[in-house]
Amino acid sequence: MDQSSTTLPKQFKNLMGMGSAVQVFPPKVLPAVNIIFAVLFLLGGGGAIAYALLILLQRWGRYYPPVILQAMAPWLIGGLLGIVLAALLMWNLYTARKKGIAVFTHGFAYSDRKGVQTWRWDQLQDETANVTRHYTNGIYTGTTHVYTLVKLNGEKLVVNDSIKEVESFYTLLQNNTLQHRYQRLADAYNRGEPAIFGPVTISKTGGLQIGKKTYPWDEIEQVGINKGVLSVKKKGGGWFSGASATAGSIPNLHVLLSIINQIVGLNAG
Repeated sequence: MDQSSTTLPKQFKNLMGMGSAVQVFPPKVLPAVNIIFAVLFLLGGGGAIAYALLILLQRWGRYYPPVILQAMAPWLIGGLLGIVLAALLMWNLYTARKKGIAVFTHGFAYSDRKGVQTWRWDQLQDETANVTRHYTNGIYTGTTHVYTLVKLNGEKLVVNDSIKEVESFYTLLQNNTLQHRYQRLADAYNRGEPAIFGPVTISKTGGLQIGKKTYPWDEIEQVGINKGVLSVKKKGGGWFSGASATAGSIPNLHVLLSIINQIVGLNAG
């Protein structure tokens, strides 16, 4: 790990009780083309409004106000639209600079324009990963990552590709929290309580429930996850789509798959 990766931005330097800094994930810098477009929109919008004012000066006193306004309207609308678009692009640039994540030995801190949030590893209750690969005409065009985190107190945080190397942050998160979350949910299952994973629930007596369908453990041959979909294979039957859930909708998916693998086996595609 290079030294720059643990050089803390100032908003993270005075945090207490988080341990030593491990790695910093800065905001993903907006492409230079966005800045260029912002300037162009601003200049174009200002120019259009200036031309509308010129029309007003040239025609004032010579034409009725409705006629003047009709001539000015397209330029005013276009000018205002250009300025609004420029403002949105600049606002996105400003808010992106405020974002960042610092990972410590005891947790992580997330910064945005609202301030800094701290999350200790043992405070994380649920994490949901929604990773989507995009294709255009069969050609891979990129992947988007959206990670939704929920604390034990219900506080929620969404982390996405506005953070540079967000996948690496998610790996660190998993490495530091998986055991805590596994122990909590496995203990609930072993006590005979239902362990809830969003649309999927498992229990010793109830088996596996996906949505409104329930399958006793002794009727299940295997559970599989393939192409981002969790499905069930019954004994004597095949994989069927009537009992499935997308991986991106299941909190603590890695914990669920680990427990299911110990009970009936898992087929990972």
